[in-house]
Amino acid sequence: MFKHLGYFKEYYINNKFIGTINCEMDREIIGYHGRKNEVLLDKIKLDNGKSIKKNIQVLTILYPLCGEI
Repeated sequence: MFKHLGYFKEYYINNKFIGTINCEMDREIIGYHGRKNEVLLDKIKLDNGKSIKKNIQVLTILYPLCGEI
């Protein structure tokens, strides 16, 4: 059985890639087809050091990290 080590979420504002964070699975469909438009309720600090203010509309896509068998 293949086991995922975790997930990461990509953030886009106006179709421009901003950054990623490591997270847990928060939706049933992952990848491009599982993308969601969200309004941020809290400020988010990304892995690349950037941050996104709250009340900003973003597009998110969730991808699995590499795993093990």
